Amino acid sequence: MISDSQAVPRDQPLDRLLHVLDVVAHADRPITMTDVAAACGLPVPTVHRLVAQLEERRMLKRVLGSKKLAVGAALVNLGMAAVSAAMRGDQSHQILVALANRIGEHCQIGQRVDNEVFYADAAWATRSQGLYFEHGHRSPLYCTSIGKLFLSEMPPDQFEWWLGHAVLEPLAPNTIVSPDALRKVVNKVRKEQWAASDEEVIAGVVGCAVPIRDAQGKLIAGLGISVPSARVAFDGLAEFRQPMEAAAAEIAAAIAAAD
Repeated sequence: MISDSQAVPRDQPLDRLLHVLDVVAHADRPITMTDVAAACGLPVPTVHRLVAQLEERRMLKRVLGSKKLAVGAALVNLGMAAVSAAMRGDQSHQILVALANRIGEHCQIGQRVDNEVFYADAAWATRSQGLYFEHGHRSPLYCTSIGKLFLSEMPPDQFEWWLGHAVLEPLAPNTIVSPDALRKVVNKVRKEQWAASDEEVIAGVVGCAVPIRDAQGKLIAGLGISVPSARVAFDGLAEFRQPMEAAAAEIAAAIAAAD
């Protein structure tokens, strides 16, 4: 056991770097250098120096046309890898496997990376012929159930900006390519905390998803399933919601316990 006299100091350069990263990563929007300094209790010149180091390593970046700070590509990739590893941990993965066996359908856990869903973990149900998203596979946000969860978490102004710049390509018979139609669907997901897709990625496959949230309520991933529409109609997907939400809560608890 480490005594107080042997405890590691908490005001070392690494601590300050991590504090800056934590503040920027948890900010709802891009944040100014002054606000970071205030949140960290550090002088602005010190924060300038720390931010310069983090920018050089692509952990932070300046928002285009602004001096405000946001997370950089390297930090996004690190966070994605960390959550993916946590999702594939023994307990989280076993919960996913148990769900797949219980409902008899393929189950996936996905995270948002830019305009795509990155599948961090998956479990195969032997009898199912649904769309199986293997670990590492990526799919667009706008046509997947998990992707719609992440779109619904955007503040309305950010979602409108995204919608105005997104390219909605038809991938299957029912892919939503109308911005107005997608807006309506995302608003419904935002209200119901439940998303579904009706042959929007591939013909003959429907799916649904529920959120996985951290202790603060932040969406960290989506838990989704894919089902052949010949066996389960789109309107019948709601039967999976309760077991999926229970599994999502277990996975969230397992991740929190592992921290």
